[in-house]
Amino acid sequence: MQPFARAAGGFLFTLAGLHPAGWRFPPITEGIAMSFLPAPVSEILYLNQYRCPYCQIEWDDEWNCACNDRCPSCNAEISPYHSDVLTEENPSPAYAVTYTLDYKHRVVVGIVAESADGAQAAAEAAFDDGTIWDDTPEMPLLFDDFEEVDGKTLRWQVEAVDVWPKADASVVKLRQERTAMAVCRGLIDAYQRGKDAGGSIDWDDLDQLLTLAKQALGLSDSDPDA
Repeated sequence: MQPFARAAGGFLFTLAGLHPAGWRFPPITEGIAMSFLPAPVSEILYLNQYRCPYCQIEWDDEWNCACNDRCPSCNAEISPYHSDVLTEENPSPAYAVTYTLDYKHRVVVGIVAESADGAQAAAEAAFDDGTIWDDTPEMPLLFDDFEEVDGKTLRWQVEAVDVWPKADASVVKLRQERTAMAVCRGLIDAYQRGKDAGGSIDWDDLDQLLTLAKQALGLSDSDPDA
C-alpha cells in the first residue's frame, strides 16, 4: 500500500510497520505475560480414622496429611489407624500455551495539506509527538488495526508452570471494554423498564450497573474517585 493517497480536499496518510522517515518497527506478536498467580492445584485431603485406646471411642476427621489428632474425650494424642486420600495426590499439571503470529500495525489518518510531502511531514510530526492517534477534526483517525503478515508461520510454545499467567494489559483492556458495553446495554434496558413502569427507574438496576461501571474503569468501592 502507498504511504499516502489523495482524497477529496486532503490526504490519507498510512502508517504500516515502516515509518515514513525510514525507521522499522519490530513485528508485533501476541503472547502471554507471566505473573505469580498460583496454578489451580487441588489440595490433598485425607480422611483419617482414629481409635482411642483409653476411652474406646472412634472418630474420623479430614486433614491435609495423615497426622495425629486429640481424643475428644480425654485429649490424648492419637495416631490414625487408617487414612484415605480424598483428592488426587498428583493433580494434572498446569501449562502456559503461547501462540505467536507476526502482525503489522496499520494506521490511516486524514490530513489537509498543500502536497503529499506536506501531508507526510505533518503525519511524521504527529507520530513523533504521540498525537497521531488523538482523532481530532484536523487529523481524524480513519483506520487503526493489526494485519497479519503474509507468509509467516504460526508458532506454538508450551511450558509447564507452577503459577498461572496473569492477564496482560491488553486482555484487561478487552475485559473492561466488554464490561463497559454491558453497562451501556444495561442502562438502555433500565431506562426502557423505567419508561414502561411510568417513568420510575429501579435503583437496584442502577446499583448493579454502577458496580460494573467501576469495574470497567478499574475502580473499587474504596477508590476516592469511585
